[in-house]
Amino acid sequence: MKFIPKVLLAALFAAPFPAMAVSSMEERIDKTIDILEQYGRAQGDSIPRQVFQEAKGLVVMWIIKAGFIVAGEGGDGLVVMREGKKWSYPSAISAAGAGVGFQAGGSSQDYVMLLNTEEAVKQFTQKGNYTSSAEVEGTAGPVGRELSAGVATVNADVYTYSFTKGLFGGVSLSGLGYGSADDTNANFYGQRLDPKDILSGKVKKAPEAVKRLWKVLEELDKKPRITGKTPSQDVKGSKKTTN
Repeated sequence: MKFIPKVLLAALFAAPFPAMAVSSMEERIDKTIDILEQYGRAQGDSIPRQVFQEAKGLVVMWIIKAGFIVAGEGGDGLVVMREGKKWSYPSAISAAGAGVGFQAGGSSQDYVMLLNTEEAVKQFTQKGNYTSSAEVEGTAGPVGRELSAGVATVNADVYTYSFTKGLFGGVSLSGLGYGSADDTNANFYGQRLDPKDILSGKVKKAPEAVKRLWKVLEELDKKPRITGKTPSQDVKGSKKTTN
């Protein structure tokens, strides 16, 4: 795990990364819906349905790498948590990281993180900027349409998937710091709330965009599970790592 000093983390969040142009909650929801709908239509290997349906929380974010010599990463996204058979209101988040290397022109990548434990969900209820902990260091998730009987669904706090051109692949993700996008949340909900309050339902009224997100999530939860075939990737994840 990369350690990001708090001073550096604060500077990274203040940096004008293209991906951190403070997209509105509506834009985040629209992009999340697009990614989830493509997941629902996927015909080949993807996130096993059972793994998705047993997750306690979901993070969807998009990261851009840019810079010269000292490369930076910045991103936007949102997090929702499962409340029984329903999903919570979304809370906006940002991500930032640093590395060394040449990133002229920049590159972007979409990610889906499945939060498998209460500890992992708790990390995203924090207010302000925070460094990633062991519970947020994503492990490459299993890939396949089905899980065979007896295969463990969860072997890590967080399963991470990269999303490119309609395809999902398990990928480990480390070296990022996360933060709550408080202004984005306040503008969307019309009141300033902590992420914990948003995720626990202390919101006056559900905006229409949230209802559209809920509908897509509920449809994915209703899709039948399939068993009988082992995922193409070991449930412990691959060695592929994104730093």
